[in-house]
Amino acid sequence: MNVLFFMRSTVYVRNFESTLRLLAERGHRVHVVAEVHQVLDPADIMGRLCREYPQITHTAVPPAPASKRWSQLGIEFRRGIDYLRYRQREFRDAPKLRWRAELKTPTLIASPLGRRLLRLPGGSSALGRVFRWCDRALPVDPAITAFVRDQQPDIVLVTPLVEPGSPQADYLRAARALGLPTGLCVYSWDNLTSKGLIQEAVDLVTVWNQTMKDEAVTLHRVPAARVVVTGAAAYDHWFSWRSRTSRRAFCSRVGLSPDEPYLLYLCSSRFIAGNEMPFVRRWVKDLRAGSEALRRVGVLVRPHPQNAERWLTADLGDLDRVVVWPRDGGNPVDEESRGDYYDSIYHSAAVVGINTSALIESAIVGRGVFTLLAPEFRGAQEGTLHFRYLRRVNGGLLHVASDVAEHVHQLEAALGDPQAAAGKCRRFVEAFVRPHGLDEAATPRLVAAIETTAAAGPRAPARPPWWSAAVRPVLTRTAAAVEAAVQASARANRELRQAKERDQEQRAARKQAAADEAALVATSATQAFAHYLHVRDQVHRLHAAMPADNGVTPAEQRVLAALEPLWDAPPEAVAALRRHASAVSGIRPGDYADSADRTVKYRFERDVRRLLFRGDTALWVDEPVVLGAFGFTSNGRRYNEDTLRSFRVISLLEDAALLAEFRGGSPRRTVWEIGGGWGGFAHHFKALCPDVTYLITGRPQLFLLSAVYLMTLFPTARVRFYDPGDPAAFWRDWHGVDFAFAPECVVAAMRPPSLALTIDLMTLERMTAPRVSLHVQRAFDLGSRYFASVCATASSDSEVAAAVEPELERFYWRHPVSAPESLARRLSLSAADGPVDRTYFLGWKRLRL
Repeated sequence: MNVLFFMRSTVYVRNFESTLRLLAERGHRVHVVAEVHQVLDPADIMGRLCREYPQITHTAVPPAPASKRWSQLGIEFRRGIDYLRYRQREFRDAPKLRWRAELKTPTLIASPLGRRLLRLPGGSSALGRVFRWCDRALPVDPAITAFVRDQQPDIVLVTPLVEPGSPQADYLRAARALGLPTGLCVYSWDNLTSKGLIQEAVDLVTVWNQTMKDEAVTLHRVPAARVVVTGAAAYDHWFSWRSRTSRRAFCSRVGLSPDEPYLLYLCSSRFIAGNEMPFVRRWVKDLRAGSEALRRVGVLVRPHPQNAERWLTADLGDLDRVVVWPRDGGNPVDEESRGDYYDSIYHSAAVVGINTSALIESAIVGRGVFTLLAPEFRGAQEGTLHFRYLRRVNGGLLHVASDVAEHVHQLEAALGDPQAAAGKCRRFVEAFVRPHGLDEAATPRLVAAIETTAAAGPRAPARPPWWSAAVRPVLTRTAAAVEAAVQASARANRELRQAKERDQEQRAARKQAAADEAALVATSATQAFAHYLHVRDQVHRLHAAMPADNGVTPAEQRVLAALEPLWDAPPEAVAALRRHASAVSGIRPGDYADSADRTVKYRFERDVRRLLFRGDTALWVDEPVVLGAFGFTSNGRRYNEDTLRSFRVISLLEDAALLAEFRGGSPRRTVWEIGGGWGGFAHHFKALCPDVTYLITGRPQLFLLSAVYLMTLFPTARVRFYDPGDPAAFWRDWHGVDFAFAPECVVAAMRPPSLALTIDLMTLERMTAPRVSLHVQRAFDLGSRYFASVCATASSDSEVAAAVEPELERFYWRHPVSAPESLARRLSLSAADGPVDRTYFLGWKRLRL
């Protein structure tokens, strides 16, 4: 016997593997026509069968119809019939199925005329009859007929056939035109109630049980004599399967405690439960809160193989004793994956799910099956016909709970006596899976039904109705209109799909970027603490060697007092080091917390636009994500006030045509920043001008911020600290250093080989007047050609702060840089004692004769 078996894709081979094997073992030749689905069929069952049995062959691409226009029109007529099916009374309480039908509303019904006809009394019935007559009048496709004839089959089989519009109907129509016996092997238990109609006459319909036979007769109008109950051949192998490993070994493998029982949660398909994760989270928390017995029980979540994407990276670490395994769902199509699947059920204390075929497999294994009626899944549970079978057939399979309390009570009982549900499972399996007896396999009965139908020999070739030629001119015009509408719809769907793909790619990129950032933050935190320990040792040494200095101002005392906790900081404090910078800059992370008032963020976004308009966007450097970063994010930029101020100063240097000197790299130049703050501007400058030696002087305690920060952001940088025991060593091989840190007491005696630029970002204004004079004069004496400062003006109320401007005037030609008033206020901080007017100055070295 030659069998020609049309399957929609190789995914469908899974449920007929035993059937194909037995046909081959009985000497029959089987040719399967199915598109290869590499995503959902990674195990290549079809290829494996072909290699094992020479009698089994496979064509990957089904024959294309000779007339795509006629084929499309036929699908549209059949989709219309399927659509009208869900308007019938039996689907009144199945809103999810009706909704899915609405999504696939065919062009002929979506048209204004179709909508008007539906509103008329009896309009649905009339449209259904018209669609059936028109579909029967379409010609049999010659290309498909030729393909079927060339295979010389004794019988032509199809599955699943009941997809919307029955695209496989063309194969059956070609077979019937050749007088060949035909059959539909129903793929799964829900196909006759949740999919389309059987719209082409067939000689054989094989189903699992009497319930499905009743569906075929009443819902699909198949003559009862043509429907054969075989049992569920797809599940035959589970009746002889045995566990391959001990419970202890299995639990250890998946990450559960072998000393505690576990519940197996079996996820459902995308149609039933598109996003099951929120429900699973809530379910676990409800179990833990509702029962002492369930508080320590393990939970193994097994994703559905066709709906596993969300679970691949799911983080359930906040839920104790919960594991997701296997992450990709583990489609049980080979020995290893089936063994893992079976063991996950066999070793569980009970099984929980929403609505999935895996619940039936759990019943075969003998585990109690439980479900909670959830409001978000009402349409996928009580709103589907096949879910009712799980509740009612031969007493039902499910232990159904209407609320959490009832569900918890049921699971507590299952933990106390896991075998109590075995009788309920057995009765359901006897009726639904093996209706001819638990010891009676389904596969031989299915093969026998195929053999019997084929043995009856050829039928009289089916012919189109006598009136079909008369209506084809009208159908030709209809086909052209439908083709145009289908093409337009296909274009729209393609554009929508491309937009969704772009969105998915962007979301995946954002997720990957977030994961990369999280990894960077974690790595940086570890590195930062190692840097901190090293810097702290250096700071202790410098602090001990510094002479007593009574010139510390109250402003400096406040800063140093705020940094006291950094003398003995734990790793978590160093990981958030950036947040300690408020002691220096005055910028508080709390100012950037999420708030219902978006006006603050709007002002900052406006400031960014103004600065970027006035400056060069290539000079922008984001606020780094590490060490407790904070701020706003917009238009791909991360920033806070410190970021804006640094960009303002960098832009000032660029406007003065100075920055190019430091970006060239040869000869290497030295930049001296007085104080250094928390290291933010040094990071910005060094990111743009890596080939400079950056010298920072100031109170050693500040290095606990700036040195740790810069060493973490520039992990390969060459860093040097002043050694009181060997002062000359600090200046040797000077141009081989990236960052150099020295205490303020060295300023009077420091002697770098060269100095090109001196920077003061509100550090001088905290000093006494003699110290201000010392720093400015040292910059001049060491040959610093430029002096950039954000400092208080002479009009300031602060006597100490006002000393900076005239001191700069003695040695440098000052050039004040203006900014919009509102922006200048936000980019210049207020002193602790009150507001201080500040200006951005750039000074050129005066000639002293």
